[in-house]
Order: sequence, then C-alpha cells, then structure tokens
Amino acid sequence: MLVRQKCLLYMIERAGRPVSHLELTKWAFLLAREMPTGGGSSFYDFVPYHYGPFSFTLFHEAGALVRDGYLREDAERKTWERVQDVVSGTAALPSDVERDAARVVDRFVAKKGDGLLDYVYGEFPWYSVNSRKRRLAERPAGELAVHTVGYERWSVDRLLDELMRRGITRIVDVRSSALARRYGFHKSTLRNLASKVGLGYVHIPELGIPSEQRRGLGSPRDYQQLFSHYEHHILFSKRAAVERVARLVREQPSVLLCMEADPAFCHRTHLAKAVSGITGLPVRDVRGTRCALVSS
Repeated sequence: MLVRQKCLLYMIERAGRPVSHLELTKWAFLLAREMPTGGGSSFYDFVPYHYGPFSFTLFHEAGALVRDGYLREDAERKTWERVQDVVSGTAALPSDVERDAARVVDRFVAKKGDGLLDYVYGEFPWYSVNSRKRRLAERPAGELAVHTVGYERWSVDRLLDELMRRGITRIVDVRSSALARRYGFHKSTLRNLASKVGLGYVHIPELGIPSEQRRGLGSPRDYQQLFSHYEHHILFSKRAAVERVARLVREQPSVLLCMEADPAFCHRTHLAKAVSGITGLPVRDVRGTRCALVSS
C-alpha cells in the first residue's frame, strides 16, 4: 500500500466518523499545500473541478481501498468510513507525515461544507475556476503555439492542471498506441478526464512511432537514427495527418502529447517542427526541458 493511501485511511480514522468525499479531498489538498511534508513524496496532485481542488487519482485509489475492504462507502451520502476490523498498515506511515495529517484533520474536522470550501477558495482561488459554487478566478486564454508535453513522472491530475494554467484547451495525443498502465493515460480514460475539466482530446496514432521501432534504444546515435527515419518516412508519408495537426493548433491552443518528459527523446519535437514550418507558430514545451540531442 502506498504512503498516500495509508494517509487517506489515517485521516478518516483520525476524524472518528464517516468523512464526506468533499472533506477528504480538501484535507488531502491542504496537507499537500500547507504542511511541511506535503503528504510525502508522490502525494496526490489536484486540478480545479466542480467544488474546488480535486484529484481523479485520489478517487480512483479510494475506490480500490473500498474494493479491497479497507474502506466502506455510502454512495448516497457520499461518505467513506474505515472498516475497523481490517489492519491497514498505517503504523508504517512516516511519523512526520502522520503528524501533518493529524494537524489538518484536527483543524478542519469541525469545518464542514461551505466553511471548508470558503477557506480553500479564499486561500487558493485558482482552484475555483471550474467551480459550480462560485468563481474567484478565470481560466487564462492561452496563446496559439505548437505546444508539446510529455506526461512521464506526472500524474494525470498534474498534467491537466498544468495545461489549464497555460490556457491550453485541447490535447492532441500523438502516441502510436494510446495504451498505458498508469491510471489516467489510457486513451479512453484520458479523453474522459480531460472532458470533465473542459479540455478537448484528439488521438492521431498515425503520427506516432510504433513500439517495435523504439526497442533497444540507448545512445544518442540510436535516437538520432530513429528520428531521422521518422522525419524522412513517417512525416513524409503522412503529410495529410501533419496538415490536420496544423489546422488543430491554428484553431485553438492545443498541445501535442506523448510520454517522454524530455522532448529531445520524443518524436513529438520533430512533429512540432514540421507543424511550426506550416503554421509559422513557435514551438513551446510545457515542461521547458531541452537537451543537446535536440539542439545539435
């Protein structure tokens, strides 16, 4: 069991009562944003949703805790409670994380509903941009550019939040196969979650590199050969698909998405250059990482 999952169980146990979905989400958010440990490494990320900060990953994992018998959910009341006769393993929760989690619960356990939301919205207005309650901030209008991003080492919540903060309104998935073991990045799941926060999604698999061509890559020379083949064969033969991407990025702020964090080791950079040549728009990587392989 992950530390972050143990932390959810601990906070519910600390409350000593059933905890609403809204409460647990906001407690986890405040642990991440206001406490020194931030909930520990690899804690949950959050995205603006209907009632402030939300984590699709947290809800997915809470569902697994219900399935595995650690939590009991009341779907009608939208609450979770601990199953007391199940050993959770929370004794292994790091002491500093446990201390911070206890501080959050003790401070906010009596502040339900609107009171809790009022505090979170007041301190973190960005997370109200999709709110059904009230909005204290507006989503920025992104500039037209050939944006690119790799989701490696990011949660789906972090990805969606970063795109929203930049005013990007559509994901153009350029993976050859949009399958992923990590939660949130399978094609159908990503499309669904993106739509929930007002982002469009398009998959153009013909502009990806088949997985069999990526096997055995090691040295910079291997990547250079791979990308040379990509430029001279795939991009050359799929001109109509490249033109389609160019139309998409002209229409609204869109981002070319693949897996690799470093654009120098991803084909999306070479596709972005081709699209930039058609549109005249600059290439911008969301994570801002570049290395010698690209610039050489």
